Amino acid sequence: MIDTRSAQGRLEQRAKTVTIADLVLFHGHACDGLIRGVWAMRALADFAFGDRPIDRSDLLVVSKNSPCLGDVAAYLTGGRARYGTHRLDDTLGVGFQIQILSTGECYEVREQPGFFPQQITDWEAALLGALDDELKRELLPVHETAQWDWVREALLPTSPAEHYHARRLEHLELPPALAQARRTDTINRLVQPPAEAHSAYDPDLSAASPNEPYDGRWRQRYQSGPAAGQP
Repeated sequence: MIDTRSAQGRLEQRAKTVTIADLVLFHGHACDGLIRGVWAMRALADFAFGDRPIDRSDLLVVSKNSPCLGDVAAYLTGGRARYGTHRLDDTLGVGFQIQILSTGECYEVREQPGFFPQQITDWEAALLGALDDELKRELLPVHETAQWDWVREALLPTSPAEHYHARRLEHLELPPALAQARRTDTINRLVQPPAEAHSAYDPDLSAASPNEPYDGRWRQRYQSGPAAGQP
């Protein structure tokens, strides 16, 4: 993954690695839905980006409005409902659509029909319904075991592309945005690295001393405030 480097910063070219463990911390628990979402997103990323990192400052994502799939979509693409870059479409099921904002390219991935057992799907719906709590207290652990048995025996031994099929879309009909505010931490993503000034907190800064006259001039300009005009 790559992101911008600060609140008003440019794009950071060094990639970071995100693991399922990171997603579990974000989501709150490991579950079959989360891992199905990871498999789907990995198949999509491999198809759309190849060896390139996912630029989380340049994507719009569409997902089903589920806790698991929504969290995978937001965490792995940078899409956010409050900025209009995470849209919701329950007809997708276990799948995602993305749009690369800078190019307009669109891609989609969907889970192969029938890959996930219908019996588990039926119990998921039933356990969210009006079943008596006395029944639920006994059936929930049985249900959880069935979910994890499927993950271990059917999902984990496969590669993502085996059962999660990605393709390029000529056009993407976007669902309406829930909100559409201005995202301020990606505005300067394409600004070039500095030629003269430097940040004391730049991890790329070498041990060599900065050019103090240039550094001092830009510090002085900053301290003059935005209304001071060009230096």
